[in-house]
Amino acid sequence: MTNYKLEKINNIIEEELGQIVQQEIDFDQGVFMSISQVEISESLGSAKVWIDAWPIEAGADVLKILRKHKGVLRCGLAGRVKMRRVPDLKFFIDREEIEDEQQRRKVEEILEEIKKTKTQGIVNLPTAGRQGTRKKLKTSNR
Repeated sequence: MTNYKLEKINNIIEEELGQIVQQEIDFDQGVFMSISQVEISESLGSAKVWIDAWPIEAGADVLKILRKHKGVLRCGLAGRVKMRRVPDLKFFIDREEIEDEQQRRKVEEILEEIKKTKTQGIVNLPTAGRQGTRKKLKTSNR
Protein backbone atom coordinates (compact mmCIF):
# COMPACT_ATOMS: atom_id res chain seq x y z
CA MET A 1 0.00 0.00 0.00
CA THR A 2 1.33 3.46 -0.83
CA ASN A 3 2.47 5.85 1.86
CA TYR A 4 -0.20 8.30 0.74
CA LYS A 5 -2.99 5.80 1.43
CA LEU A 6 -1.54 4.83 4.81
CA GLU A 7 -1.22 8.49 5.79
CA LYS A 8 -4.81 9.13 4.76
CA ILE A 9 -6.01 6.15 6.84
CA ASN A 10 -3.91 7.37 9.80
CA ASN A 11 -5.54 10.80 9.62
CA ILE A 12 -9.06 9.37 9.36
CA ILE A 13 -8.54 7.04 12.32
CA GLU A 14 -6.98 9.86 14.38
CA GLU A 15 -9.93 12.17 13.73
CA GLU A 16 -12.66 9.57 14.26
CA LEU A 17 -11.02 8.02 17.31
CA GLY A 18 -10.66 11.47 18.88
CA GLN A 19 -14.39 12.08 18.46
CA ILE A 20 -15.28 8.64 19.83
CA VAL A 21 -13.09 9.14 22.91
CA GLN A 22 -14.66 12.54 23.51
CA GLN A 23 -18.19 11.12 23.29
CA GLU A 24 -17.79 7.73 24.97
CA ILE A 25 -15.16 8.01 27.71
CA ASP A 26 -15.35 10.09 30.86
CA PHE A 27 -12.07 11.12 32.45
CA ASP A 28 -11.67 12.66 35.88
CA GLN A 29 -12.62 16.30 36.17
CA GLY A 30 -9.79 18.55 35.01
CA VAL A 31 -8.14 15.82 32.92
CA PHE A 32 -7.90 16.39 29.19
CA MET A 33 -6.65 14.05 26.50
CA SER A 34 -5.95 14.32 22.80
CA ILE A 35 -4.63 11.97 20.16
CA SER A 36 -1.35 13.29 18.80
CA GLN A 37 -0.57 10.63 16.19
CA VAL A 38 -1.79 7.36 14.71
CA GLU A 39 0.43 4.93 12.82
CA ILE A 40 -1.30 1.96 11.21
CA SER A 41 0.67 -1.08 10.09
CA GLU A 42 0.94 -1.90 6.39
CA SER A 43 -1.24 -4.95 6.94
CA LEU A 44 -3.89 -2.66 8.50
CA GLY A 45 -4.12 -5.15 11.38
CA SER A 46 -2.85 -2.89 14.16
CA ALA A 47 -2.52 0.80 14.87
CA LYS A 48 -0.27 2.58 17.34
CA VAL A 49 -2.04 5.54 18.92
CA TRP A 50 -0.01 8.22 20.72
CA ILE A 51 -1.85 10.41 23.21
CA ASP A 52 -1.22 13.65 25.06
CA ALA A 53 -2.73 14.08 28.51
CA TRP A 54 -3.07 17.16 30.65
CA PRO A 55 -2.03 17.42 33.37
CA ILE A 56 0.94 15.29 32.38
CA GLU A 57 0.80 13.43 35.69
CA ALA A 58 -2.59 11.98 34.62
CA GLY A 59 -1.08 10.30 31.55
CA ALA A 60 -0.75 6.86 33.13
CA ASP A 61 -4.37 6.92 34.32
CA VAL A 62 -5.62 8.06 30.91
CA LEU A 63 -3.63 5.28 29.25
CA LYS A 64 -5.13 2.70 31.62
CA ILE A 65 -8.69 3.92 30.88
CA LEU A 66 -8.12 3.85 27.11
CA ARG A 67 -6.71 0.34 27.23
CA LYS A 68 -9.66 -0.78 29.37
CA HIS A 69 -12.14 0.64 26.82
CA LYS A 70 -10.27 -0.58 23.73
CA GLY A 71 -13.22 -2.77 22.66
CA VAL A 72 -15.68 0.14 22.83
CA LEU A 73 -13.30 2.30 20.80
CA ARG A 74 -12.80 -0.38 18.12
CA CYS A 75 -16.56 -0.92 17.93
CA GLY A 76 -17.06 2.83 17.50
CA LEU A 77 -14.45 2.91 14.75
CA ALA A 78 -16.15 0.00 12.98
CA GLY A 79 -19.34 2.05 12.80
CA ARG A 80 -17.61 5.13 11.42
CA VAL A 81 -14.79 3.86 9.19
CA LYS A 82 -15.34 1.49 6.29
CA MET A 83 -12.58 -1.08 6.58
CA ARG A 84 -12.61 -4.84 6.19
CA ARG A 85 -11.10 -5.19 9.62
CA VAL A 86 -10.78 -2.55 12.32
CA PRO A 87 -7.17 -2.50 13.53
CA ASP A 88 -6.14 -3.55 17.01
CA LEU A 89 -5.39 -0.36 18.95
CA LYS A 90 -2.19 0.00 20.96
CA PHE A 91 -1.98 3.15 23.09
CA PHE A 92 1.19 5.01 24.05
CA ILE A 93 1.95 8.27 25.82
CA ASP A 94 3.57 10.82 23.52
CA ARG A 95 6.99 11.35 25.13
CA GLU A 96 7.68 14.51 23.13
CA GLU A 97 4.91 16.26 25.05
CA ILE A 98 6.44 15.22 28.37
CA GLU A 99 9.90 16.37 27.30
CA ASP A 100 8.48 19.71 26.11
CA GLU A 101 6.76 20.18 29.46
CA GLN A 102 9.96 19.39 31.36
CA GLN A 103 11.91 21.87 29.24
CA ARG A 104 9.22 24.52 29.78
CA ARG A 105 9.40 24.02 33.55
CA LYS A 106 13.20 24.24 33.47
CA VAL A 107 13.04 27.53 31.54
CA GLU A 108 10.47 28.87 34.01
CA GLU A 109 12.77 27.95 36.92
CA ILE A 110 15.68 29.75 35.26
CA LEU A 111 13.56 32.84 34.63
CA GLU A 112 12.35 32.78 38.23
CA GLU A 113 15.97 32.53 39.42
CA ILE A 114 16.85 35.53 37.27
CA LYS A 115 13.94 37.54 38.68
CA LYS A 116 14.91 36.70 42.27
CA THR A 117 18.56 37.58 41.89
CA LYS A 118 18.22 40.46 39.44
CA THR A 119 18.34 43.01 42.23
CA GLN A 120 21.51 41.42 43.63
CA GLY A 121 23.30 41.43 40.28
CA ILE A 122 24.31 37.74 40.47
CA VAL A 123 22.67 34.93 38.51
CA ASN A 124 23.32 31.16 38.68
CA LEU A 125 23.08 30.15 35.00
CA PRO A 126 23.31 26.53 33.83
CA THR A 127 25.85 25.96 31.07
CA ALA A 128 26.39 23.13 28.63
CA GLY A 129 29.30 21.42 30.40
CA ARG A 130 28.78 22.48 33.98
CA GLN A 131 25.67 22.63 36.12
CA GLY A 132 26.03 26.25 37.06
CA THR A 133 28.39 29.17 37.09
CA ARG A 134 28.01 32.43 38.89
CA LYS A 135 28.25 35.44 36.64
CA LYS A 136 28.10 39.09 37.49
CA LEU A 137 25.47 40.94 35.49
CA LYS A 138 26.73 44.08 33.86
CA THR A 139 24.62 47.10 34.57
CA SER A 140 25.12 50.38 32.85
CA ASN A 141 24.15 53.76 34.22
CA ARG A 142 23.23 55.73 31.14
